[in-house]
Amino acid sequence: MATRSVAIDIGAATVRVAEVEMRGGNDPRDGATLTAYAERPIPAGVLRDGEIEEPGVFAGVVKEAVSAAKVNAKKATIAVGHPSVMVREVDVPSQPIDKVRASLAFHVQDSLPMAIDDALLDFYPTQEIEGQGGTLLRGLLVASPRDLVRGVIRAMEGAGVGLAHVDHAAFALWRSGCRGELMNANVALVDVGAVSTKVIVSQQSRPRLVRVLPQGGLDATKAVASAFKGTSVDAEALKRQIGMNANVGPEQRPVADAVAHVMGPLVDSIRNTLVYFASSNPGAGAERIVLTGGGAYLSGFGQALSSATRLPVMIGDPFAGSAVGKKVDAASLAGREAELATVVGLAMGGAS
Repeated sequence: MATRSVAIDIGAATVRVAEVEMRGGNDPRDGATLTAYAERPIPAGVLRDGEIEEPGVFAGVVKEAVSAAKVNAKKATIAVGHPSVMVREVDVPSQPIDKVRASLAFHVQDSLPMAIDDALLDFYPTQEIEGQGGTLLRGLLVASPRDLVRGVIRAMEGAGVGLAHVDHAAFALWRSGCRGELMNANVALVDVGAVSTKVIVSQQSRPRLVRVLPQGGLDATKAVASAFKGTSVDAEALKRQIGMNANVGPEQRPVADAVAHVMGPLVDSIRNTLVYFASSNPGAGAERIVLTGGGAYLSGFGQALSSATRLPVMIGDPFAGSAVGKKVDAASLAGREAELATVVGLAMGGAS
């Protein structure tokens, strides 16, 4: 039986709303259909450091996006992906998942970077292993500041949106990106957003590591604007067109240098994350990188990342093996499919 789910992705500058229909099968994501989609820009100053500063204005943007998508948002899945949200692999005694979640605070309180009373905890199981004291359940612990999640929930309530589930953006990215042949591979999913970059390492269809790096494509836009301070230029367009390309003329060199100056350290951080995981998990290191987010289209970034990591890099497509419904303007999404990886993955999770 077909099921539909609505998801809302809150980006640094854009609210995206998607509805996905899945029809079941061994992997319901195969053959899924994007039945509705809309996006609306978030005015400057409404969000600050990932937190909602102007809830009234923000609620208006969400309402407008939901209305444009023409979906029922009484039950929608949303995501958190702020750098303050900790995701860490842990082992806990094996027991039914409801009991695991109920006892998480007892097992992990000494390893949290925040007071246990200030944290909302969740657990994503990946496998059972044998430990010295018996069978253990290995998985990813998610610890989010309670106030951060409450702020998002209040804002959604103000927009008239009911919550079906609060997910971590990294799991949404894994869900939309780790499919088909990638399910049986060791792959790094790298989503370069405006203000942060998410790195997810998946080993044989199991997410093993999540890192949120506090750098993104907006840093490059600001660097280009600064390089041309006092002149009127479209810094965002120049960033995308020229990017980190080394083979440019003297007129374009200031742009390429400015972008490389701020995006080079991000490339290094991604490489270091993958090196750390590979050294800690022999034989499980990433064999390729799937790049999503707006930064995936930054000219020269994929090449720089491939050179630094010595891994092949491909642009992710959340619609691979899926379809776009007749009510969706497919032409408007052509060439920027990777920007929708989070919202599509959120909706896929809500419908599963």
